[in-house]
Amino acid sequence: MTLRLGMHFDDLDEAYNFYNAYGKLAGFSIRKESSNRGKDGEVVWKRFVCSKEGKTDEKHWIGKELVQRRRMETRFDCKAKLQVKLDKSGGYVVSMFVPQHSHAPATPSKRFMLRSHREVPESKRQLINTYDAANVQSKQQMQVFASQSGGLDKIGFTDTDLNDYNAKKVPSFAVFSTSRLPS
Repeated sequence: MTLRLGMHFDDLDEAYNFYNAYGKLAGFSIRKESSNRGKDGEVVWKRFVCSKEGKTDEKHWIGKELVQRRRMETRFDCKAKLQVKLDKSGGYVVSMFVPQHSHAPATPSKRFMLRSHREVPESKRQLINTYDAANVQSKQQMQVFASQSGGLDKIGFTDTDLNDYNAKKVPSFAVFSTSRLPS
């Protein structure tokens, strides 16, 4: 999978998905950084960066001590990025590509943990919904997925992703008719 200047994409989603797949093979996660819109509201250019781009804001540090809760440093001022701009055909073309990273890539055994590559697939969502209807706890669901997949590292998402998916669902008991409420 190669990426080069002048490469064409039909839309921004295609560009994001291609760079994300490229990142997965290379061992890094990506995020959307910034964009610019024209007068008509259409995105003129969009920039995707390595998730380790930037630095921790200095207001969170006093000397060498972190003011807030201590967390591992995740930003390493990485300069790797992909920028696409709108072309005359209505698609997007790669206008900037910086492949060099300021950090080591994730090992193949850890790449599934990179945030932009984690997703609860539709097939698992249906099974999660079935388990939820049967009141199976999230921890037990993860154990089932791990045994089916051959280990937690082969599921493709974490227990946090599972809990986030469950939190976004609207509970079935929340849908009711207001005509039955007392007046």
